[in-house]
Amino acid sequence: MATTPPATPNDPRDDAFLREVDEAYREDVFRNFFAKWGRWILLAIGIGLAALGGWFWWQAEQLRKTEALSEQFTAALSKVENGATTEAMAELGKVAEAGNPSYRSLAAFTKAGIALNGGDTDKAIAEVQSVAKDTETAQAFRDAAVLKQVRLEFDKLAPAEILKRTNPYLTGDNPWFPVAGEMAALAHLKAGEPDKAGPLFYRLASDKRTPDSMRARAEQMAAALGQDVTKIAEERKQQEEAAAKAPPAETAPVPAEEAAK
Repeated sequence: MATTPPATPNDPRDDAFLREVDEAYREDVFRNFFAKWGRWILLAIGIGLAALGGWFWWQAEQLRKTEALSEQFTAALSKVENGATTEAMAELGKVAEAGNPSYRSLAAFTKAGIALNGGDTDKAIAEVQSVAKDTETAQAFRDAAVLKQVRLEFDKLAPAEILKRTNPYLTGDNPWFPVAGEMAALAHLKAGEPDKAGPLFYRLASDKRTPDSMRARAEQMAAALGQDVTKIAEERKQQEEAAAKAPPAETAPVPAEEAAK
């Protein structure tokens, strides 16, 4: 009568053989895969490394160019301070042509200041207008340019035009409110609308962001136009307490009072 052969323990030599077969199979699969795709994989790795190296080079080159522009712009400012305006204008022209939107705007503002000191208001207006229309530069620069242009053209503009240009900066917590608010209030007076100018002057006087000299003027105008200015100090204190509890907020890179000069 036949019987089932007794089970025997696994032979270690069998395990070694199976491992060798498995490793040989894996190596064969890898060789076939690499033979088919290896060149493309190496090409992809090469392209990736080249792209990464190019990116690092580009970053270093941009930093080098920015540092060079900074030195060039600083040199131009030194020439302005020393009265060498002709040389400064030439240097600022090179800065503006370098292709950096921020330094292009800074150069234009500086050239506008030189033009104003020389009595050429039209030239100054053209410079700040170029910043206002520059879609590549930062919005803060464009806003500063818009308000600077309104200030330079104020006497020639109709009140309605002044109010149109300043209106976007009068609502909410816009950082440009002090500059825009004062011009808008004066435009209302120019238009014979003291009832609209008064509340704006009051807002300016009670707003903690308004520079001290502008706040003093606004409070005097608000009082002269019938506004009750006795509560201004209390309102400013409440704003300061609220601001102390709130997280830090971003501020405009150009001080409001400086941009209006």
